[in-house]
Amino acid sequence: MKLFSRIVSVVCHPVFLPTWVIALLLYLSPELFFGLDQKQQLLRVITVAYTTVTFPLLTVFLLWRLGFIENMYMRDQRERYVPLIASMLFYFWVFWIFHKQFQAHQALQVFLLAVFLSTVLTFLVNLFSKVSMHTAAFGLLSAFSVYLAWHGITNAIVFVVLSILLCGVVAMVRLYLKEHTPPQVYTGMVLGVLALLLSIPVIKLIS
Repeated sequence: MKLFSRIVSVVCHPVFLPTWVIALLLYLSPELFFGLDQKQQLLRVITVAYTTVTFPLLTVFLLWRLGFIENMYMRDQRERYVPLIASMLFYFWVFWIFHKQFQAHQALQVFLLAVFLSTVLTFLVNLFSKVSMHTAAFGLLSAFSVYLAWHGITNAIVFVVLSILLCGVVAMVRLYLKEHTPPQVYTGMVLGVLALLLSIPVIKLIS
């Protein structure tokens, strides 16, 4: 059970979520990428992966090697400050690329802005109390899947079932590993949902 929990924590780490979601949407909901050839579609996935995985992980690795954080798990609340600030910049960057340069489907913009906003909210709460970034990510994903279903996106029901199931599993393993307390887990979920709800009117306003 402990090994399973650690594997889930790594595979479902928030840093990987944007890439997993964009890649899965490309496969399950191709209308969100309508008018793009295969090369352009692949570019979207690579852009998200490069910006939201490579840069944040490199930042954490450098902070660790330079001795600013004890390890890459960042269990101490204060160790999360700089990585979260750096992640905010990267997440906003990729959102702005999809908004301005790619002029992506509204649903994709809503998701990427919500990723940025969830990081901002997590950072602000983390100034006062440790919060689960894992459940913030999957709370966001659960809310986003409902948004997709509400707008009749193809295979949205798959996202609804998968996201709610994963949210429960991730919450369970974070508690099992004693990485977080129940309030920290639930607060993370609420922040993720709130980020998605905030991103919807913002995208409507700037579109």
